[in-house]
Amino acid sequence: MTKRVSIVIPNWNGKEFIMSCLKSVYESDYPLEWYEVIVVDNGSKDGSYEMVEERFNEEGFPEWRLIRLPKNRGFARACNEGIISAEWEYVVLLNNDVEVTPQWLSELVGGMDRHPECSMGTSKMVQYDNRQQLYNTGDLFKIWCTGGGRGSGEIDTGQYEEEEYVFGACAGAGIYRKALFEKIGSLDDNFFIFSEDVDFNLRAQLAGERCVYLPCAVVYHWGTATIGFHSNRHVFLSLRNDLFVLMKNYTLKELWQQRQKIISFALKKAI
Repeated sequence: MTKRVSIVIPNWNGKEFIMSCLKSVYESDYPLEWYEVIVVDNGSKDGSYEMVEERFNEEGFPEWRLIRLPKNRGFARACNEGIISAEWEYVVLLNNDVEVTPQWLSELVGGMDRHPECSMGTSKMVQYDNRQQLYNTGDLFKIWCTGGGRGSGEIDTGQYEEEEYVFGACAGAGIYRKALFEKIGSLDDNFFIFSEDVDFNLRAQLAGERCVYLPCAVVYHWGTATIGFHSNRHVFLSLRNDLFVLMKNYTLKELWQQRQKIISFALKKAI
């Protein structure tokens, strides 16, 4: 049975990317009547909101919504606004600087059908400007308690072509059963942007949930296109939010135990 899907796309000053993203989504081989697109705009000042609104109206797409926040409330808040608005069985979170392949959505939904034990699925994300290089094949949780993208920066030689369990989904192109948000809550607004999915994935794991990597669901991703890779803001928020993950999810005793693991791991690497 075909499953209904709500695709949530947060946007902030993404005029350079958002239309390419939407075009690829609407070229999906998944039946148009079985998915909706919800663009949540974070108070953009570059005209991207007006451009999307005009294009939606011109094209007459059957299922779309455009939500505008009065100012930039952050990636996590924009995702949450879309999740609240979504009413269908699956929620897909998709970055505005991503282009999807035609079979991407079908592969995500098909993968979730094959894995009813999983509440999340994650895409094979490839660098947009170097399609031999991987961006993310599922989120990691490292021994020093930070997140990371599995396979990030590696040349794609077919080493990640098997469906398998991973720590969690990258919120840049992940699929979630709507019931998961009802069970463990949505993304934490306090993260603003970065590591909100690490925190969410950790909460899901602690609640006994699983995530599956779906290698045939392929997307091309620029990565931190609107905030700027290694900008001062990117570095600050990334480091701050790593600490947020620890403070939220670990007791002082657990942090001390994790410290011992890190020291042991570092010593083994040094030998």
